[in-house]
Amino acid sequence: MTKKNRFYITTPIYYPSGKLQLGNTYTTVLADSVARFHRALGEDVFFLTGTDEHGLKIQEKAEAAGKSEMEYLDEMAVSIKKLWKLMNISYDKFIRTTDAYHERVVQHIFKKFMDQAKEKAVVGNNSVTLIDGIKLASLVQKYQLHITPVQT
Repeated sequence: MTKKNRFYITTPIYYPSGKLQLGNTYTTVLADSVARFHRALGEDVFFLTGTDEHGLKIQEKAEAAGKSEMEYLDEMAVSIKKLWKLMNISYDKFIRTTDAYHERVVQHIFKKFMDQAKEKAVVGNNSVTLIDGIKLASLVQKYQLHITPVQT
């Protein structure tokens, strides 16, 4: 038995602070075309797309619409999926960064990163300075990260 070649392709995960733009559709159509080409070659293809559902703009858009962030995001995800269905986009997985499993995996990866960085870090003044001088606290604030400790 011959083993199939595996091929993985992803679009950017789109930021749903409004309706998708032509560029979003363009990259998705291109990724879909490449995925279909590799399927036609008989390869085992996995095509991922989705949405990045965190940030201040999301919160502001939801508030302006008089909705909770999750209500707003759920509606945006549905509208994007409807568009991809209309366009017959052949994705295998639609990921949302608010999915519980996604958050768990990111927390796990972040914990591993921090564990590895500890030996290369200087701790002081309630912040962690990594070897290149970046303060973790400033990254958390700048990118509005929500860090939840992971129990292993």
